[in-house]
Amino acid sequence: MKRRIGIAVSPAALTLLTACGGAAGNTHPCTLMDAPAGIRVKVHPELAHRTADATLTACWDDICRKRPLQLRETRSEKPATWPGFAVVRDLPGKPVHITLVFKDQRGTTVLDRQVSVTPKPTYPNGRNCSPAGHQARLTVTEEGSLIPR
Repeated sequence: MKRRIGIAVSPAALTLLTACGGAAGNTHPCTLMDAPAGIRVKVHPELAHRTADATLTACWDDICRKRPLQLRETRSEKPATWPGFAVVRDLPGKPVHITLVFKDQRGTTVLDRQVSVTPKPTYPNGRNCSPAGHQARLTVTEEGSLIPR
């Protein structure tokens, strides 16, 4: 003789269980993927070619972090740009004063500009997951203008 064993679940409990689990097919796993906190800078090629040394200084609440900025040519974009990224681990999500200084081979300053930006959190796993590091983006034009993006 076979017995059937079943579990009785009230409609209210079933509704609660399905609401907690999310809609079928609409699950999004959060991984351990991270994004570093920092400032991304895109530099016009003409200015980047004249730059041998680049530094970025980020200041907030009487704290300043000076970082080297490594520029590398990227041809995947039209026109080609020279992006760089300065890691600033404790970059906050509030206004930050940025100073960019570029020097040529002789140590002569070719750019010294300042701008204020508010870094935003990044979501490398999607907005349904916890945010990663705060980041800000800047563009340096051929004329040397510094534009927050």
